[in-house]
Amino acid sequence: MKTLYLKPTEKDIETAAQIILRGGIVAFPTETVYGLGGDATDAGSAEKIYAAKGRPSDNPLIIHLSKAEDAEKYAYTNEIYYKLADAFCPGPLTIILPKKDIIPKQVTGGLDTVAVRIPSHPVARAFIDACGVAIAAPSANRSGSPSPTSAEHVKADLDGKADAIIDGGPCEIGLESTIVKLKDGFAVILRPGAITEEMLSAVVPVRRDKSLYVKPDENAHPEAPGMKYRHYAPDVPVTLLKGPHEDVVKFMKDKLGEDDSTGLICLQSDKKKIKGKNVKYLPNDAKGQANALFSLLRDFGKTDAKRVYSVTPTRTGLGLAVCNRLTKAAGFDVEYVGITIPVLGLTGQSGAGKSTVAAILKEHGAYVCDCDEIYHGMLYKNSPMVTELEKHFPFAVNDGELDRPALAEAVFSNKEKLDLLNSVTHKVILDEVRKQLKKAEKQGYKFAVVDASQLFESGYDAECKAVIGVCADEETRIKRIIRRDGITRQKALSRISGQHNEDFFRVYCDVIIENGKDEKELEKAVFGIVKEYITI
Repeated sequence: MKTLYLKPTEKDIETAAQIILRGGIVAFPTETVYGLGGDATDAGSAEKIYAAKGRPSDNPLIIHLSKAEDAEKYAYTNEIYYKLADAFCPGPLTIILPKKDIIPKQVTGGLDTVAVRIPSHPVARAFIDACGVAIAAPSANRSGSPSPTSAEHVKADLDGKADAIIDGGPCEIGLESTIVKLKDGFAVILRPGAITEEMLSAVVPVRRDKSLYVKPDENAHPEAPGMKYRHYAPDVPVTLLKGPHEDVVKFMKDKLGEDDSTGLICLQSDKKKIKGKNVKYLPNDAKGQANALFSLLRDFGKTDAKRVYSVTPTRTGLGLAVCNRLTKAAGFDVEYVGITIPVLGLTGQSGAGKSTVAAILKEHGAYVCDCDEIYHGMLYKNSPMVTELEKHFPFAVNDGELDRPALAEAVFSNKEKLDLLNSVTHKVILDEVRKQLKKAEKQGYKFAVVDASQLFESGYDAECKAVIGVCADEETRIKRIIRRDGITRQKALSRISGQHNEDFFRVYCDVIIENGKDEKELEKAVFGIVKEYITI
């Protein structure tokens, strides 16, 4: 087959539409990545897409529409669909709905559901309108390889396999759309993207599917693209590195010293520390990382790198999507650097019973690091924390003693100063955490728990195998705080109102424990988490 190369003109878009209506397949740009499209109502077109990509036939396709209400023709919609569509469409959001018979099962990988998206890219919308039919399209690349963010990437993978490629320039976002399924009133995230959990949770209740952080069952039928098979991978194996950033940097430098054909993905901020012929740099910000990631992964195919080691980006906001794609590219191959003992993060709301969960984990053999205890244990004269604080807040330290009221008065009405305070205390506390974990490892502990109310704010979640969030209903929390601290109900309410709500933890934590259950049920839930995440 000879591939036709088209420009995003009205004439060329009409040519592309005629190819679709004759049963052909066309690569086209979207705001996320390039898609390889065919008529969503034609089983034969779907089969051509799978064949061109070398894609497993049980891996469902997404259908692309021009308007949210066009979904009525192809799927059974509901109130939550329109809430999400009104908030985020057109845009990088895909919503899974029960399909109608007009969509053949070849498009859905045999499922009774169909994934629906309304792209915002003007060329994609003009193309869909010109076709007059929904366009079924996965990313326009060889199955498993990094998704294409330019027409050149598509050409490299699918020249001679697609009937045509519309060159719409580089994609704005660079990562595929967020995918959600609608279940029990929730939007359950199957694939993270530019529509983040925070954004979704402002519109509807949100949950994460465990496939985001647990390697999927090889025998499972994927509900959405990107869930089961190895995706986004360059032609060389990738390993993610987790651990203290200083240790990760040292590990990378040592690897370069052993073999200069080692490939490395570092942060731009480490460019002065790490240099080599196969070293590539991700921007420091999540938006830049999303835009650059797939091009960067593809570039390793042009090098002599035999293995690539990568930093693990932050998991908050858009960073979750970047981290998800890198994890999939690595085939869930993660190496822990600096501290080899596996760590579970533990966080949650005041009064939810986090300490009770920590105690149960301890009974199951965990070494528990309590960050509040570490903080209060560093309030002595000339402690490492006080010494560090004196460099930034000299007015709050007098003869090696910390004047906490003076410090509080200065920082709590000034966000910039508060952020500085947190960055200083987080670093000192986490340095102590890491020291304790190394001791615990030498003492023979099989796993550890880091109990921290500001686990995500400190960035320590990136060093954890999983993060447990402990939640409870408001009335239960109020009663526990009153009983624990001997304060009035009004003061307990005031304390709760200044903290993250339950949605925050549901968005960021890998697993939630509802601590309103009886003791046996709570212990059973905790043991289940240990069994799932820790190999003992």
